[in-house]
Amino acid sequence: MNAPTRPAASRSVVRAMIWATVPVLLLVQLLASAGVEVSSFWSQIRQLDARIARVAESRAELIAEPLWKMRYDQVTGVLNEIMHDETIAAAAVYDDTGVVIARVVARPAVQALTEVSRPIAYRNGNIAVQAGRIVIAYSYATLYVDTGSRLGLLLVVGLLGTLATVIAMRISANIFIGKPLAAMMSAIQRSKQDGRAYPADVKSSNEFGQLASAFNAMQHTTSGALDRLGHMAAHDPLTGLPNRRSLSERLVTLSRDAGSPDALIAFSFIDLDDFKGINDTFGHDAGDKFLVHISERLRDTVEPEDWVARLGGDEFVVIRPEVSNEAAAQAFARQVLDAISEPILLHDKQVVPRASIGLAVRRAGDPELSHLPALADIALYHAKSKAPGTVAVLDEALQRDYRRRRDLELAIPTGFAEQQFEVWYQSQVDLVTQEVIGLEALIRWRHPEHGVIGPGEFLPLIERSGNNARLTRYVLTDACRALQRLAAAARPQIRIAINLPPSELADHSLAAELRETCERLGVAASSLELEITEGSLINNIASASETLRRLRRLGATIALDDFGTGYSSLAHLRRFPLDKVKIDKAFIREIPESAEDKAIVGVIASLAETLGLTLVAEGIERAEQAQAMREMGVRLGQGFLYHKPQPLDAVLGGLAETGGGEDRLFADSPPIAPEFAA
Repeated sequence: MNAPTRPAASRSVVRAMIWATVPVLLLVQLLASAGVEVSSFWSQIRQLDARIARVAESRAELIAEPLWKMRYDQVTGVLNEIMHDETIAAAAVYDDTGVVIARVVARPAVQALTEVSRPIAYRNGNIAVQAGRIVIAYSYATLYVDTGSRLGLLLVVGLLGTLATVIAMRISANIFIGKPLAAMMSAIQRSKQDGRAYPADVKSSNEFGQLASAFNAMQHTTSGALDRLGHMAAHDPLTGLPNRRSLSERLVTLSRDAGSPDALIAFSFIDLDDFKGINDTFGHDAGDKFLVHISERLRDTVEPEDWVARLGGDEFVVIRPEVSNEAAAQAFARQVLDAISEPILLHDKQVVPRASIGLAVRRAGDPELSHLPALADIALYHAKSKAPGTVAVLDEALQRDYRRRRDLELAIPTGFAEQQFEVWYQSQVDLVTQEVIGLEALIRWRHPEHGVIGPGEFLPLIERSGNNARLTRYVLTDACRALQRLAAAARPQIRIAINLPPSELADHSLAAELRETCERLGVAASSLELEITEGSLINNIASASETLRRLRRLGATIALDDFGTGYSSLAHLRRFPLDKVKIDKAFIREIPESAEDKAIVGVIASLAETLGLTLVAEGIERAEQAQAMREMGVRLGQGFLYHKPQPLDAVLGGLAETGGGEDRLFADSPPIAPEFAA
């Protein structure tokens, strides 16, 4: 098992707030303190300058008379008196000629000395002369030292204040922010672990308390919503039954809780037959009601220990966790089928549901237990295709058929890539002149392992894999090349018919592609006959009609294949641009013995003549059948009496043997694979 994922390390809100706030707080304090000290420093500078200036002026007055009278000792004494000021570094007196009279140095010269100079004026009665000047040199060093000390002290005090602030913030933020958030995070983490709702225990009434109350209310609402979502995710919203998502969990539970590994588990895969008809006839609302009725019947039929689910659409599953043997499982499945088949009232009309069931039985300890849905689906496929409305039990033969079907389905792309698909041809003849007037292109698959495979087996796989269009283009190209060879063999009058699957009638690009293929290979579209089934017409009336008209404008002939096997009539189909109608071989098989079939064919022939349509009888195998068709006015025929499907080379060889106007056909030419000649 994978180790639980640990949440990424993250800084708490309180710590993040402190780390974001403290540097700003400290910087603001330092800048404020520095600003105050700088302002004080400049104020002291100005005060010192003013004081030294006053000292210079006062000393100039005291020195004036001794200087004028040349009492230089007194001058020096006056200078010595100011040397006690620690900011004054030196002083000097100059006479009126600029000669130094006295000089006093209090301390060694320092850098950044500032000087102040004042004139010395002597006055005595009417005498006022300029006796000299005094110069005092002083330093700001003391102020620098004092200011630096105060700044250092302020930094220490600021740091201590910041630390105290941080501690206070840490305590208050933890109380008012950290604890409420931690309580909510704890509730969220616990909810994530087991999906249950856990309230955040926050007692304060501030915004965080209100947030916690809102969070708790949301947790309660979310918990209920999650429970509902969990139920919806695991159950079908229409019927309330468990859905496909629950199925795998149920199988695991059955395997784990089985009393013994040898206990037999019966898995019934149910598919309603023709549920689309219910929707089309009564509407989708009635279809939903129909499904609800079926689900209720399944619930009422099974035992409490059984498990019923709807996988989607019209598919249901019933699992019986323990049966005595396969026969008991079959009996139970038939009981379920009988319960489903009871009539249901829809729109005041009684509808009898029909269903098919695929049954698979496996032991609880069987490794294939998890594959039960797929195994039962194999049996269901057999029931739907071979005997709708019955219970089909999975056996080795069905599994072999399934594996073969899967192998073929997976091999389809390779079949196209390696040109394993072959187009064989069967002749259509004029029943009166016995002349070959056309060929029908029939597809075969020459598989490297399974040999030649008939279309009845692989065409449904082609359709399910979405390769219908590719196969149609494949056959169309081969038919056009066959027309080239027929023209070269002096048989240009022979048409080639190809079958169009229903999906092609909805493709309006088919006509353009057919024209392009004919032009590329140099054949006329009028040499092609396109065969369609009546079911494909009825199910796609609008698009089919437009596609057929486009093909008809190119010159192609349109033929209706297998007529009589569907639900329409020639009168209903007259809206389509048809040229030919091919009577299904089911109506030919019992002629001339069956008067009923002769009557049906006679009616079809009469309608076709009225509508101006050419008739082709399929499946003619005996001469008396051909004679009966001629007597009823059917002009063209096709069947083993004349020719079995063969590759083109064999067909061309048979045509060469018959000659241009001879009556002898190549009915005796041996087909390559007689078992798939139909």
